[in-house]
Amino acid sequence: MPGILSELRVLELSHRPPGAYCAKLLADQGADTIKVEPPGWGDQSRHEPPFIGDEPHPDRSSTFLAFNTNKRGITLDVEQAEGRNLLLRLAESADIIVESYPPGKLAELGMDYATLAAASPRLILVSITYFGQEGPYANYQGDDLVAQAMGGYLYAVTGSASMPPMGTALQQMEITAARNGAVAVMAALLRREQTDQGTHIDVSTMEAAVSTPSGLIHPYTYTGRNPHRGGSDGNVMDGMHLPTLDGEVTLTTAGTGGRPMQAWAEILEEPGLLDPRFATRGGRMEHWEDLHSLVAPKLAQWNNLDLMRETMARGLVIGLVQTPRQVVESPHLEERGFFVELDHPETGPLQYPGSGFFIDGENAMNTARPAPRLGEHNAEILDGQLGLSLRELGLLRAARVI
Repeated sequence: MPGILSELRVLELSHRPPGAYCAKLLADQGADTIKVEPPGWGDQSRHEPPFIGDEPHPDRSSTFLAFNTNKRGITLDVEQAEGRNLLLRLAESADIIVESYPPGKLAELGMDYATLAAASPRLILVSITYFGQEGPYANYQGDDLVAQAMGGYLYAVTGSASMPPMGTALQQMEITAARNGAVAVMAALLRREQTDQGTHIDVSTMEAAVSTPSGLIHPYTYTGRNPHRGGSDGNVMDGMHLPTLDGEVTLTTAGTGGRPMQAWAEILEEPGLLDPRFATRGGRMEHWEDLHSLVAPKLAQWNNLDLMRETMARGLVIGLVQTPRQVVESPHLEERGFFVELDHPETGPLQYPGSGFFIDGENAMNTARPAPRLGEHNAEILDGQLGLSLRELGLLRAARVI
């Protein structure tokens, strides 16, 4: 089935995860997405472990494979005049350009938004950086941890008050910035339909952290008091991981209609949980050691899935702490057809998570192709789209332009 964005062409000029993932989100919905990489080395993520089969190889990096599905890939040295000219020709046919260069770099290449828009007024340019295109920090370098620190996460959200600040794993702020970019593209496309004009979208990873509704900024703006990270210190029934017979669970008192301890007392067959000391969250935190001594032995007698079925049936909310293997083998996700399989010529078939949403009952991830090998589509695009001859391609290759 063609994706919902199949009539659009995206040009990706990104060497960092936020740009790559933003372009992937568009590609997975069917947009013809061309990823431009420097010849020889390629995208930096090609060289980041872990590698499939523990074999370092530019086409085996799990990071690159995950962030670049459904794209075609070419190599261009945009620092050379011939490379810049070819890039500009490709830009002329693009509906959307996603880039993550430092502010001002596109202008150096003769591809600032004003220049591009003059040739293609309907073009949508998405610039994703750590601090935005303007402002005192605009030219500073960053990474996901820096965005978490500057956005307030390390101070107020992650970790516990008794320990030093703790960052979240897996590039959460960069992923959020990428999603912000993709959402902004959807708005820009609607605006283009109404006005026939393109847009320059400026996405900041730091601002993605600040704008995420997490109970971080709003409490301060409402009360003037800085919230402090609390984690689950001493809070047995609200967010603490506890072992069961065959794993771990995250407990919560949510979803019980104001009588959480009554429900837990019935499930665990432990009347001691009805002690008035445990009736409020504050009381549970104050007397957490006594509460833990009652709950932990009871949980250790339960199988994870049995406990989940029993608690969910009573309106409680509980989370099984699943391993990646358990997630991949989840019968729920299997029945919903969440995972898709793509066959890569270097690695063989690999499973990929779906888009996370369904459209008319179908997984919304377009599954046309795996991540491209380095320069895989040079001839297909430079010859087929720009009309370069085999001789011209050979000369460009010899000059290391492609």
